[in-house]
Amino acid sequence: MTGCFVPRPGRARFLACAAMEHVRRRRTLAALTAGLVALVGFTVGTAAVAAPAETGAWAVQRAATAKVADLIGAGSMNDTGARYGVEGTDLGHMFMVGPRMAMTFGDTFGAPAAKDFFSVPHTDWRSNVIASIDPPASPAQGLAFKGMITDRAGHAKELIPSQKRKGIQETVIPTYGIATGARNTTMNLQYMSVRSFDEPGHWRLTGSGIVTSTDGGTTWTDSGARWPADSKFGQVAYVRPGGPDDPTSPVAAGVAPGSEIYVYGIPGGRYGDLSLAKVPADRLTDTAAYRYWNGTTWVAGEANAVPVVRGPVGELSVRWNAFYQRWIMMYLVDDTGEIVLRTAPAPTGPWTPAQVVTTTKDFPRAYAPYLTPRWNDGPDIWFTMSQFTTYRVELMKTRLATLAAGAALPAAVVPQSASARQASLTAPAFRTPGPAAPGTTAPAPSSAPAPTTTSPTTTTVPSAAPATAPTTAPSTIDTASPEPEPVTTSSPSG
Repeated sequence: MTGCFVPRPGRARFLACAAMEHVRRRRTLAALTAGLVALVGFTVGTAAVAAPAETGAWAVQRAATAKVADLIGAGSMNDTGARYGVEGTDLGHMFMVGPRMAMTFGDTFGAPAAKDFFSVPHTDWRSNVIASIDPPASPAQGLAFKGMITDRAGHAKELIPSQKRKGIQETVIPTYGIATGARNTTMNLQYMSVRSFDEPGHWRLTGSGIVTSTDGGTTWTDSGARWPADSKFGQVAYVRPGGPDDPTSPVAAGVAPGSEIYVYGIPGGRYGDLSLAKVPADRLTDTAAYRYWNGTTWVAGEANAVPVVRGPVGELSVRWNAFYQRWIMMYLVDDTGEIVLRTAPAPTGPWTPAQVVTTTKDFPRAYAPYLTPRWNDGPDIWFTMSQFTTYRVELMKTRLATLAAGAALPAAVVPQSASARQASLTAPAFRTPGPAAPGTTAPAPSSAPAPTTTSPTTTTVPSAAPATAPTTAPSTIDTASPEPEPVTTSSPSG
């Protein structure tokens, strides 16, 4: 925050006239204070917003948190059961691929439709599917699917194959996606290969990796990038300052917009700490190019990464918001069933203590809050969220309100989780002059959370996809054993 300074009288005159000037000085101070408040205001687009009195001085408006639309299943705005054989799925990460928005989902099932989805058995289990969206001017009426990648008429295609064998490879779930390349049309999905879902909020991985597509999501290729089963980056979220998903965000001094990708990582499950890495955008699939924050600087070697936010941290996303002039992070705190939000002046932090956006009491067994890559220039904060009861993805919104300096947060937004009430740990400086211009039958997944907490398994990435796609040749992706050999961290193994 910047301030202004005004000349003060000389010390001798001040001492001589102190008594006579006492009343006038009090009035002058009040006027200067009012003027300073006006000076620290800022404008975004056509909306003028008073800057908060101190960094992160915003409070979530719980009353403004609401569901906008169901995106999945029978009776939803996209009627995905009839159109694509998708009656239930979860997650729904989004990223831009050219002018189109991709939305990627996790474990997906066909008929029958059911209000309590897993109260009946379902067939046609696919580990992952993807939809495309032509972004509307406003998401106030929901997000209409332009199409989904299909393998036959009316049937959403599984993009990344999985063995579907518990204890070996139960499923393969995209945990986040991002577009790179000359025109940001190379699609990248980081996936986690799940060995087994053991209990609510806990699962084991065989490893994780990245697949890519250069034909709009129709076919996918193994990039060779690998992370081991116990990696701190088994599940991720991507941020690319100045890139297609955060085009108006500030970027670090001396760094070209869109040239770096920040990678937020958590281990498999929902109970690990959040760590941070960065990588050149053109080397996303080169594990040797990753540098990890060790509390002081960026270094090679994932083992040197320190926690940026203490766990438990579940599925998460981070986006720049031009209206609030803050980076916003949302994630699930599984043990207390809270969807929370943090803010920061830079993707590296420091991140404020978390605030509650909603809970599993309001939305039973809710999880996976993913911020949209568009519509981040107004007071509404838009995000997708899943519910395990209905096994649907829904579009949500919430808002923030300014908080006076020194004022306590409303009790309704203070998390039960002690770790969520803590500010982030050390984070590197992020200098910037200011923001830029504006077919298998399967039982219900065993990762279902206990009814009193939160929910299922996955984490997904979004990819852009054409409305339909022809059946393609057999996949070239080998996810049978994503964990690398002991001394090889970047080459695929079979």
